Amino acid sequence: MKHVETQTIETERLILRKYEMTDAEDMFRNWVADPEASRFWSWAPHKDILETKSLLSGWIKEYSKLDIYHWVIVLKNTSQAIGYIYFDEIDNDARSLSVHCLISRKLWNQGIATEACKSVLEFAFNTIGASKVHSRHHIENPASGKVLRKCGMGYVSTEYRHYPDCKRISGNYHIYEITRHIDKS
Repeated sequence: MKHVETQTIETERLILRKYEMTDAEDMFRNWVADPEASRFWSWAPHKDILETKSLLSGWIKEYSKLDIYHWVIVLKNTSQAIGYIYFDEIDNDARSLSVHCLISRKLWNQGIATEACKSVLEFAFNTIGASKVHSRHHIENPASGKVLRKCGMGYVSTEYRHYPDCKRISGNYHIYEITRHIDKS
C-alpha cells in the first residue's frame, strides 16, 4: 500500500479532516462525554474537557506518521465536529485494514455514518491501494451492521472477543469485509 497520511475528504454533507485542538469542545459536547455513544467502545465517557484535550493532543501528534488515518467528521452546515472515523489493523503485506466509526447520538439514523464510511472506503481502495477492508460490531449494536452492509461490506462470521481491560464490551461480534481487486501490473 502507498501511505499518504490523513487527507481531507469532502462528501455532500461532510468534511473529514485531521483533528485540530479547537475540536475539543465539539468532541466533548457531541460524543466523548455521552455514555450511550461510548457504550461499545473501550473508553469511559470523559468527565471533563481536559480529558478530551489530552486525548486530542495525542491523536494530533500521531499525524506525523504517514500510515495514520484518523478523521474528525464535520457537518458542513454547522461546521461542528460530530464524530470520527479511522483505519486500524493496517497490514501492508495483506493490503488490508479495518475501519471504525462513531457519530454523535444526536445524529444517529440520518445516514451520516454510511456517508463517511463510503468515502473512506473509496480512499482506502483508490488512494492507498488496500485490497480488503474489514470491520466488526458488537451484536447488541445492530445499527453498525446496517451501516457496514450499506457500504457494501458482507458478513463473514460471528466471533467472541474478550477485552480484559473493558469487560462491558466483551461479547460476540459480527465481522464484515469488502474486497477489491488491485491490478499490480
